Parts: sequence; C-alpha cells; structure tokens
Amino acid sequence: MGHTLFGALGLFYVPRPVLTVSPSWTSPGDSVTLTCSVEHPSAGWRFFWYKAVPDMSSYYTYYTHELLAGGTTGTEQGSYILHGQTHTAGYVCRAGRGDPVFYTQYSRLKFVWSGGVNPAASLTVSPHRLQHFSTESLSLICEGNSAEWRVMMADKYGYVSTCSKWGEMTGSTCNTDTRASSGVYWCESETQSSNAANITIHNVPRPVLTVSPSWTSPGDSVTLTCSVEPPSAGWRFFWYKAVPDMSSTDNYYNFELLAGGTNGTEQDSYILHGQTHTAGYKCRAGRGDPVFYTQYSGVKFVWSGGVNPAASLTVSPHRLQHFSTESLSLICEGNSTEWRVMKVDEDGDVSSCSYWGEMTGSTCNTNTRASSGVYWCESETQSSNAANITIHNVPQPVLTVSPSWTSPGDSVILTCSVEPPSAGWRFFWYKAVPDMSSTNNFYTFELLAGGTTGTEQDSYILHGQTHTAGYQCRAGRGDPVFYTQYSRVKFVWSGGVNPAASLTVSPHRLQHFSTESLSLICEGNSAEWRVMMVYEDGYVSSCSYWGEMTGSTCNTDTRASSGVYWCESGTQSSNAANITIHSVPRPVLTVSPSWTSPGDSVTLTCSVEPPSAGWRFFWYKAVPDLSDHYTYNTSELLAGGTTGTEQDSYIIHGQTHTAGYACRAGRGDPVSYTQYSRLKFVWSGGVNPAASLTVSPHRLQYFSTESLSLICEGNSAEWRVRTVDEDGDMSSCYNWGEMTGSTCNTTRASSGVYWCESETQSSNAANITIHNVPRPVLTVSPSWTSPGDSVTLTCSVEPPSAGWRFFWYKAVPDMSSTYNYYTYELLAGGTTGTEQDSYILHGHTHTAGYACRARRGDPVFYTQFSGVKFVLSGGVNPAASLTVSPHRLQHFSTESLSLICEGNSTEWRVKKDEEDGYVSRCYYWGEMNGSTCNTDTRASSGVYWCESETQSSNAANITIHSGDVILVSPVRPVTEGHSVTLGCKLRTENLLYNVDFYKNDKLIPNPARGELLISAVTKSDEGFYKCRGRKSPQGLETLTSAESWLSVKWTNDEPEERVHANMRMETAADG
Repeated sequence: MGHTLFGALGLFYVPRPVLTVSPSWTSPGDSVTLTCSVEHPSAGWRFFWYKAVPDMSSYYTYYTHELLAGGTTGTEQGSYILHGQTHTAGYVCRAGRGDPVFYTQYSRLKFVWSGGVNPAASLTVSPHRLQHFSTESLSLICEGNSAEWRVMMADKYGYVSTCSKWGEMTGSTCNTDTRASSGVYWCESETQSSNAANITIHNVPRPVLTVSPSWTSPGDSVTLTCSVEPPSAGWRFFWYKAVPDMSSTDNYYNFELLAGGTNGTEQDSYILHGQTHTAGYKCRAGRGDPVFYTQYSGVKFVWSGGVNPAASLTVSPHRLQHFSTESLSLICEGNSTEWRVMKVDEDGDVSSCSYWGEMTGSTCNTNTRASSGVYWCESETQSSNAANITIHNVPQPVLTVSPSWTSPGDSVILTCSVEPPSAGWRFFWYKAVPDMSSTNNFYTFELLAGGTTGTEQDSYILHGQTHTAGYQCRAGRGDPVFYTQYSRVKFVWSGGVNPAASLTVSPHRLQHFSTESLSLICEGNSAEWRVMMVYEDGYVSSCSYWGEMTGSTCNTDTRASSGVYWCESGTQSSNAANITIHSVPRPVLTVSPSWTSPGDSVTLTCSVEPPSAGWRFFWYKAVPDLSDHYTYNTSELLAGGTTGTEQDSYIIHGQTHTAGYACRAGRGDPVSYTQYSRLKFVWSGGVNPAASLTVSPHRLQYFSTESLSLICEGNSAEWRVRTVDEDGDMSSCYNWGEMTGSTCNTTRASSGVYWCESETQSSNAANITIHNVPRPVLTVSPSWTSPGDSVTLTCSVEPPSAGWRFFWYKAVPDMSSTYNYYTYELLAGGTTGTEQDSYILHGHTHTAGYACRARRGDPVFYTQFSGVKFVLSGGVNPAASLTVSPHRLQHFSTESLSLICEGNSTEWRVKKDEEDGYVSRCYYWGEMNGSTCNTDTRASSGVYWCESETQSSNAANITIHSGDVILVSPVRPVTEGHSVTLGCKLRTENLLYNVDFYKNDKLIPNPARGELLISAVTKSDEGFYKCRGRKSPQGLETLTSAESWLSVKWTNDEPEERVHANMRMETAADG
C-alpha cells in the first residue's frame, strides 16, 4: 500500500532505531555525523540525540543518557553533526512523534573512537603494542585528572564490558592474564574518556617447518623454512636438531640449537650445507623483551638413502614392497652399541619399534604389525639411511572359468587375476578334491598337471572336461616364495549323464516352491556321497546345513534355496542341476459379476503369478465356522472339483444367494499346492426366505453417531453378522458391535457390505455407507440490512439427501459464559421445523445472530448446529448503540480505540466478527471497563457491535490500517437529504489537502482538494469510498487509504445525525 509506518509489525512492537557514526575513528577536531534510522521509514518523526555518561556506581548499566545541545525538542533531520570531536565518547538516539509523543526504544550505544593523546585521560598498554597472544599478561593503565577510573572494552560484535568481567582492576590499572579478547579498549571516569586502543589477541601460534629437499644425496644442501601464522614483524627464528633420547620411551628427542642459533635469525629460513645422513629438525620463533616464544614446530626429517658406514639399515627380505602377513626384519649396523628403529607413517606420526615390533639387540623384528612409512636406525650420535617401505594387504586372486557350464569333452580356460597387477608372479592351479571327513573345509587342493613350479601365464587350459569339478588358484613370487591367498573355489558344471556319478531330483523338475519337500538322490560307483550346492552369491554348503542326508539321498523340506546342486564322493562328481526355489504363490480370485440377481451365472477366475504351465485349479465354497468369530472352512470343493480344472476359470450357474469362494492351484505328483486365495464374495440383494438381513433404521445411508441394528432371520438357530469394508478386510459383529441372539447392535459401524450367515445359509447383502455427522452451513442474505428489510436464512446439508426438516434459531448472548457465547432460541413456528431449507425474517431491525440444524428419521437424528451467522445493521437503535472513539471507521494500527456501549441494559460486551468469520470478544484484544472496551494496538479489522442478553446494537465495519493515510468517514448511516464531508488523514495528525476521492474505485470529480462534500445525500451515494494523496506532503505521492462503506438510511423519525468529518489539523507548512 505504498509508504507504511511499521508495516504489519506496527501492531506488535515498538521499533528500535539503528545509530551509525561516521567516521568511527577520529583525529582531534574532526566532525562526526550521527545518523538515526527507523525501520520502516515514514513521515512525522523527530530525532533525539544523547551522549552516554559513565555511571561509575552501576555494575550492569554502565551509562546514563544526556541530551546533546539543542536536543530538547528533537530534530526533523535523521542526522546530527558533532563539531570538533576531541576524545572517545558514546552516543545513542531515539525518535518520537504525535501528541502525546510516542517514542521508539533507544538505539544501541555507538562509540566514536579517538586514538589521539588526551592529557586529561590517557590509556597505556603494556607490553606497548596492539598485537598480543592469548598466553601473555596484559596491563591497561589509566592516567589523568580523575580519581576513579574503569577500563572498558567493545568486542567485534559491539558488546561493551568492563575490566571486572575479564581482568582485575587494581587502582587505575586493569591486569588480565589469559581472559582478554580482541576489541577496542579505553579508560573512562564520570567526566573523561581516554584515547582508544584497537587490540588483537591471537592464539599462541605453532609454526610450520618445511624441509627442501626431504630426500637427499650425501653432501646436498637443505633449506629449513619456519612459517608463523598470521605473519607479523619482529620475529626471530630459532633452529634445532633432534637428538635421540635413548632413555625415553615417549619423548624420543631432545633438541639442540644449530650453529649460530643462540640469538635466532631474522630470516625465516636456514640452510644446512653438506647434509650427509638422516636427521630431524624443529623450529620456533620469539619476539619482545622479555622474549615471547611460539610453540615448537613438529619434527621434520631429512631422509638420506645413501650408505653410511657409521650407521646403516638393512631390510630383510631385501625389498621395499611387502605384504601384511610377511615377517620383516630391520637390522641396524654401525659404530654404536645401542640402536633403535624409528618410523614416520603416512600421517607424519613418529614411533619406535617397541610399538609395532620387538627389538632384539640391533634388530627390529615385526610380523603383521608393520605399516607403510619411512624407517631408519638411530643411536644417540648416529642416524642411518632411510627406507620408504610400503605394506600391502595380502591379495586374494579372483579365479574365472569359461565356460562355466560344459558338454562332455569341452575345453575350459581358468584365469587367475591379482590386484593390483604387478610383475614377477607365477600362478599355481589346483583341483578341489572333496574331503569327506570334514564338516567345514569341504575340499583339499591338488596341483594340476605341470603345476609344481607354476606358470608365468595367468591362464590354464583344461582339455576334455567331462564332469562337474571345482578349481582354485594362487600366485607366488620371491625367494623364499611369498604366496597370495587362495582364490575362492569356482566350479565347472556339467549337466551330462555320468554313469559313475549321477544326481536325480525328485520331484523331477528344476522349479520348486519353498513349501515343497525335495529329494536329491546320488547314484554311482562310490559307497559314500554328499550333496553340495552353490548359492547365487557363490557360497558353497553341503546338505547338512539345509537338509538331512540319509544314505545317498538328501531330503529337504522348506530350507532349500535357489542354486546349483550336485553329488560328490572322494573320487567322483555328478551332473549338476540349477534349481530355482520360489515362494509359494497366493493366487488372486476374481468374481464377475460381484452383485447378482437370483439365477445369474457367476464366473470365478484364479490367477497365479508368475504364470507357468502345468497348473490345475481347485475351487472351493466358504463354509462359515460358527465356533469361531472369524473363520471359514474352505474344504468344500465345488461340484466336479476333486481333480481340479485345466482352465483357470469356473462358472457357477443359477447363483441364488450371497456366498464366498476361494481357489488354489496345484501341480506335480505328489501335488504341490499354492496357498489359498483370499475369499471373494458374490453378493445378492434378493430376498431369501431361508436367510434374510433387515437393517434398522430401514435405509443404506447412516451417520456415525446413529445406532444401527442388523437383524438376521431364517431357518437357522445360530447366526453371525459379517462385513467386508472398502479395503476388502473382513470382520464380524464381535469386532464393532454386540450380538444379542440373532441381532447385531452397533454405534461403531463403518462403510461396507453387511450380511447374515449360519453354517448352512447366507442372507441378502446390504451395501451400507456411514457418513460423519454433518454440520450444515447457514447463509444469510443480505448480511447488512436497513431497518425493516427482509432477510433470507438458508441451511445446506452435505451431502444433500431427502427427508430432512430444518430448525431455525436465534443466537441469545450468554453473558455468564467465557467461551460458549450463545444459547439458541427457536424462531417463531420452529418447533417442528420446516420442509424448506430456507426461512424468511420480515422487518429486520437490528444486529442479530442465527444458527440452524436439520433432523430426520424416527427416532430423530439431528445434525450438528451450523456456525452462527450475523445479520448486521448500521442503523441507530436507542435501546442499544455503539459509539466509536475516535468517531470514524478507519483507524491507524498504533492508535488507541474506544468502543462505547449505551442503551437499556446494565451489562454489555463488545464483539467482533473478523474477515475470516471468526467471532471474538473484547477480552481477547482489549480491556472491558464497564460498558466501554478500550484497545491500544491489538485491534484488527472487522465488524464490531455491542450486545447484552436482550439487545444488540448497530454494527460498525472498522478498518485498522498499517499505512500512513486513512479515510475519515462516519460510523453510522447518514440520513437521506443530510450532508456529509469525507476527509483524508495522515498518521502524523496532519490533514492531507491535495487528495483525490474514489467511489467504488472510480475517481470523483472534486474541486475542493482537501475534502469531499456531499451536500444532500441520496441512496445512490452509498458505496465504497477511499482517498489518495497527490504530491503532498513531500515524498509521499502515492499514499492511499483503505476502503470504507458509506451507508445511507431513509428519512424517518429517528434522531437526526449530521455528520461533518472534516479534520482541521494544521500542517507544518501552514505554520
């Protein structure tokens, strides 16, 4: 809506302006501009400027506020210039407008810092610098003309605190050890403020040492570089050699200053000339007096691979690449009597042999605990050559066979792959020989022909493969030979007949269900057999894990799974069978049609997934088992169903009553059956004298609060009532009602098909729908009336249906209730209700609320009450009237508002109907004092009126506006023939004189720029009016009010109300 004061936020909080200072650091005599900004900017503010005066007696508040020169009435401008700023000082601002003045909060304190010398107040920092480390002690010393001082600090977030929070004030000095933080520090007394110091506190740095090159040849020069972060001036660098401490198990080294290093170097680098052997180095930096040192850097090593007769490392086996299962010996030799073997791993961590091996004399032996890194020997005086050793995990090669299924006499290629590939491997090939004595390690491995020394090639060809067999490979290299792991066993399968060893599967097929028993029969030349299988993931197991071996046969019931099966003895392997085990399917039964007339034919269809050949289909009728609340016997085969049907469908001729059916399928010998399908029902609504269901009340549509009786009658002595809900789930009366004799009574029914059944009979079925209790919707037309108008009430029930009678109520205020505001009183002639869903009120005279409900049936079922709907009247009612103060329909969101009730009652309440139809009373958004509701900034747009137990007043459609302009228009209707003047009002209490007025969004020609005069009002003047400012005041060219309705009443005997809404407020321009 153009320019706003606070936007919607104006209803909820007092704004806090933001103060900025420019510049924030000054030299003596500079001018400083203070700027005070209020969110969301709007006209009419005056700005007040304050200096912060230290309050030395306060532990928390720190400052009082003293108006700056000429600041009593504030400034129109949002800025203030301080001339000749000489020292550090703090400032705040606030803004105000209106009469009485509405003030914002104070801004946060902002400081203008001065680093210049002030003899009357000075801060000295010791040590005398602005950069400090967190471990340094710091003294902040105040001097000047005052007897009492405090040291203050503003951190990077603008928070201000005193020395007592982070140090100790002794006289005029603040001493702090490790609690100081970065920020601006200064001294202040009640009358003086010192120069400010912008101090930065750093963590104690740990320099980073780099060495270049890290691997050297004898005689190379090496450059050490020591870097301190953040870089700064004044450092001197100290350089150290790591000297092995052979007596220590943890701190491996002492550090000895390098030549010329006592006073450090100005340069951050140091050159070692003629580096001859492995050695470690460190550095640190220092500055100041006394010297402040950084931490030591980490140790960095310069490695030498060259031979050093005084100290040498020998690795056995003599190579740099090793596997994790290999034993490793690291042998130290040279001029020393005591040695240790050290390692730096890939993360730079240093450790000795004692952590990952065993030191025996001058040799470190390790089996499987070594890891990749640089290894070397050292004594207190010598360091050996270094060896950069890599430890690999022992690889497991992958064996592939091609083809995996063969015909007798085929050639098969075995391929053995080692990762990562590398040179020097020889490949060894093995046949898997069944170990019949073992329950876990099923095989021993026998080298294939010519395999003793292995092959250079990673492949091996088997010629004339005749039967199922398993193979493995491994690789080896070195002397002594280091072997990889064995590969997993891979099998070459043969499906061909082998008289010496054969597998027979019973039942004789490769597709089976998980509930079928399975026999795997071994035959041939051996006396002892076992049945083996390989799962789809390559895992091998024997019959003992998933079946029972009896002689040469493996029997399994439900534990078999998909895989390749075969028989084997110590010398023979049979043909292989690739068997698939499926879950037992549950067929789906469909019936068509599902609702029948007596004598119809019904087709049952039974579908098995996945479809396959060989099924026969069995058809069953569901026979109720009355000994249980839920179940059916499905053992009664339909006529001709003993051997099943080849077709997956079955026709029932002459269906006469409700019945349930199921199906299943079977195949094989012995027969393997699927599960039973779910029951499907064929419903009949026809009368069956032997079994009938009667529903009371006698209809198919009900509401959830209605009682329902389901009555079974017929030839049986025992009945139960069943239902199938919309999801197909079946239940009995026991679950949702109470069975008394042959009747089920319930208030918990849900939508579904209901029927009666005994062990021999099933009744007609009823498809019952249960609805939630409806809440009718009441509409009123018109909603705003003039005295004497007729009003039509309309009551709508969803979903619409026949048989309703409608009851009409007037809402009577219940003054004793906190929440239920109304009781309901039947309107004239309403005792028995009306057949029509509408009701006409003749001669409506005042604001009133109405409700409706509907009923039907015997016993009577009622809907809920509708919500209350109000018929609003703006006309004057001497017995009950609402007066709005200020006397207009539009108000600003920051204004206080009084709603005054007058009339014949002693107790009143003020009500509001919001734009969304929610009705509330003054208690929620104001305060009721007697017959007046006072509200400050919590009111919102809506229709307001007064009511007592017997009376309701005129209604006022009030708009609460968050913008800067409102329309000034009368609260009550204007009498025809009288005059009315509309105005346009600014939030700042000024009247807008250069405005346009609109009726129903159309511009009204109007020569008088500041107001709209209608000299003799007629009914045609009724409508929605608004105003819009034009180029006045400065910067607010597009201010537009909300709309309000101007109501006109006919001339009558009511007291005359002349309305003149012209607002004669002077603008600043008028003077």
